[in-house]
Amino acid sequence: MASYELASQFTEDAFAKEDLICERSACAAKILKGDPCFYIATIVIGQRGRFVCATCHRHYQGKAATSMRPTAQRPNPQRPNPQGNAQVIRQNINAAWRPAVAQQPPPRVVATSAGPDIAVPSSWAQPGYSVNHAQYGAERERWAKQAYAVPPAETISLEITAVRKVEIEGRALVVYLLEYNICEGRKDVDARIDAPGLITLSLDTILPKIQAFATGFPWRQDQFVIRDGGWVDLSTHPPRQPYFYSQCTQATRKGLRAMTFKSKIFLLYVVVPTAQWEDYETWLEKAEEERFSMGSQSEPLFLPSATRSIHSSVQSSALAVASEPLFLPSATRSIHSSALAVAGTQADSLTISSVEAPSEAALSKAPVKRPFQREIASVPSSPPLKKMASANVGFRSPDREQLREVLQSGGTTDIDVRQMLTIQHENIEFFPIPTRPLSVILDDPKLHAAFRTDTELSHSGRLTVQTSTDDMLGVGGFKTAHPGFLTLLSAPEIPLGSRPRQKVAVKRPFYKKYPPGSSTNPINFSIGRYTISDELPKLFREANVLYWARSLLTFAYEYIDHCVANSSDTPPFHIPRLRFVEAGLALSHDHTQPGHKSKSLTMPRAGYLVEELITDDFIKYIHNMDCNPMLDPYEVGYEIAEFLACTQHIQFAKTGGLAFISDYQGGLEILSDPQVLTHPLVNKGKDDIFGDGNIERAVSTFEKEHNCNKFCKWSGFKLKIYEKLEIDEAETETD
Repeated sequence: MASYELASQFTEDAFAKEDLICERSACAAKILKGDPCFYIATIVIGQRGRFVCATCHRHYQGKAATSMRPTAQRPNPQRPNPQGNAQVIRQNINAAWRPAVAQQPPPRVVATSAGPDIAVPSSWAQPGYSVNHAQYGAERERWAKQAYAVPPAETISLEITAVRKVEIEGRALVVYLLEYNICEGRKDVDARIDAPGLITLSLDTILPKIQAFATGFPWRQDQFVIRDGGWVDLSTHPPRQPYFYSQCTQATRKGLRAMTFKSKIFLLYVVVPTAQWEDYETWLEKAEEERFSMGSQSEPLFLPSATRSIHSSVQSSALAVASEPLFLPSATRSIHSSALAVAGTQADSLTISSVEAPSEAALSKAPVKRPFQREIASVPSSPPLKKMASANVGFRSPDREQLREVLQSGGTTDIDVRQMLTIQHENIEFFPIPTRPLSVILDDPKLHAAFRTDTELSHSGRLTVQTSTDDMLGVGGFKTAHPGFLTLLSAPEIPLGSRPRQKVAVKRPFYKKYPPGSSTNPINFSIGRYTISDELPKLFREANVLYWARSLLTFAYEYIDHCVANSSDTPPFHIPRLRFVEAGLALSHDHTQPGHKSKSLTMPRAGYLVEELITDDFIKYIHNMDCNPMLDPYEVGYEIAEFLACTQHIQFAKTGGLAFISDYQGGLEILSDPQVLTHPLVNKGKDDIFGDGNIERAVSTFEKEHNCNKFCKWSGFKLKIYEKLEIDEAETETD
């Protein structure tokens, strides 16, 4: 493209006259004064362009949608013009040809009977457009939509399911394809997609799954019908009109004239026609018969009487076809044939009464295909038989007293409505708490701060909380823990929320409410919740403490691994491997109706600290006011408590006495609710450094209070040994 230059999106080279910020949202780099600065124009008339840096200029320059225009090459004074003067060129050519023409004889004109032999393609013989132009209109429309198209900012999610329609006694039922539920999800779909686009997207998503479900069967996708959640055929909707967009817009608090977009999930069904499904059934029966005939052609096989009676009763009661002879479907016959082949001679001992067993002539005349109308979604056409049914099926009447008790307990509808009303469902925005090594935080100036919520790393989802006080996991000094379930619409970077309805612990701050006129009894109180303006700072403080505690524990393990790898001696003890819980902040927003003006749509209603559920017994290893184990040597978890006290020693020594983790508690592998303690030099009079639990005195007196154990005393760690002086020993020495 040497003869072209950028026209509508770029100007000539320019330099910034002052410090600027690159206006490309994905860059936002600082453009210093005197650095290259380029202006990008847009194709939208009247819309302002943007100033970008040199890197973004090269990015836009490589885009296929950049406007181009032909332009004349700039003249070079040091290089002569290759074209020259046209008049001079014509005079030179004519002068060179005149002598040669004068010496040649006049040309002869020879008449020919036919023209030159030129091969003309057969497609040119037909006038007008050929078959190659049949898709011109569709291709032109497709490329016109993609030209200068920006990434869709308004998107929706789709849940596409393959189903088939069944009619039984005039009643239409929609069932999934056999026992195999073919369902796929699509996210980030343009909200302005029209009905033809939805049809193409649904077929492209589901058809490979259907083909994998029945490999070898020639599915006719042109007969499939795409319907929405209201069972409306999408092919009847006009093209080039957004199909779901109107359902995603709602009025803002300013009134009906101001509309806002809200992403939603929509259902689409790929309906397989009844006739095509019958063809698939026929094809499946033939394939099963071929396998059956190749496996055992000489052995006649019948359905056991017990199984036939069950199958007959199901079909006679549901479909009233008891008058027709019943035969075992080929899928079940193949199972029984393999079972009899393994059994060997045991197949001959199977006795079937002559009344129940059909004759060989009847089997030869029996229809191979199972009628499609006889299938019921809730009752499979061939009952699964895991093993050979016994010829003598025993029957035992239930114990009358036991049956009476079961009926008495199972027949009552005494449901605890109060407990059901305490189950709370919240639409949330989830902000995971990352784990960053201390070295990474120190090397990156942007990370020299407390934990912050990043909207680019957030995930939308749903949180279910059991708020009943009877179901609480525990009550602390200022937090309550409730069981819950977390489901995120997108996969997060941490294991928490990676699967639907994951069990979690939901924590929330509270204050004690005492009855009016009563004393502050530590038992007689009720739980009160803070306002959102008071609740969010407390939750962020808890998340920030967990964020830094995970970093300090990782720092201690890095030092331990370094010492073990560089030591000539193996540690004479087992090193426990523990970690803090995966967690995140969940902010719940209001669900307001259109036109409701009392609340904002973006204002958080409540906040939660969501943590992975600890299934082990909860153990308090080290108290916040202490730097030694709380447990006795004979108690479970004492060795873990000793190791955690050693990590305090490592953190204190390697941070220069500035910080270490306290209040260790949790399970045998996962810890929760830590506290970070810092030296008074870190606090500098501030009382909000890592919350109210940051006891400065515990750091100042660590060397006097800490009692080194076997972990601290190992020579490979090279730690200074501290011995706590007991009070009894001190008094004895004084006496």
